[in-house]
Amino acid sequence: MLVRDAMTPNPITVAPLTPLPEIDAIMHQHKIRRVPVMDGDRLVGIISDHDVMANLPSPATLLSRWELNTLLEKVQARDIMSHPVYVTSPDCPLEEVARFLLEKKFGALPVVENTRLVGIVTESDIFRMFVEMLSGGDMPGLRFELRCERHVGVVASIAQLVNANGGRIIAIATLNEPDGVHKRVLIKEEGADPTALRAALEASEIEILDVRQRRQCHIWAVG
Repeated sequence: MLVRDAMTPNPITVAPLTPLPEIDAIMHQHKIRRVPVMDGDRLVGIISDHDVMANLPSPATLLSRWELNTLLEKVQARDIMSHPVYVTSPDCPLEEVARFLLEKKFGALPVVENTRLVGIVTESDIFRMFVEMLSGGDMPGLRFELRCERHVGVVASIAQLVNANGGRIIAIATLNEPDGVHKRVLIKEEGADPTALRAALEASEIEILDVRQRRQCHIWAVG
């Protein structure tokens, strides 16, 4: 997956002189949390909802409505934007952008191609793609998580086990463990006989951490 697969193209932008109330209204109207700041065709900054909230007055302010509006109109995008701006390109691997956002504790990166702003990729975009890659659709099937040694052919062996029991893998993910010896393998399949596949997994030398029907999770509200 590349950035172009997840990004929002042609993002909504503001100009450096856009006043704070207008920026706040744009974010609420379009239900967005970040807006790039463009000076003509040049990207000069980015504003988050946190930047907006930090510059809005407290509800406990003693200023009159007229005084408040006058004060807010004087605050412009150039006064609250973050700059310089980190950007990425459409052909950057999505996992590298995710790693960068996590390390820097950023929520988004504008996407630039040939000096032109073409999109924005956010943590929500990456999370959405992550869910789509791992969900494996809505068809019935098993979800199983295994722990095995890291060696050549282990994933192929698991795939053969699934295929031999009438199933096909529709999603797979691996995670190396800190010991440098083992990895966890998450697999979602469809078409296999659940009882036969479960028995085959249990008969193998691979450690089984979890086996269940897909899309089984308890989520509820409390309080």
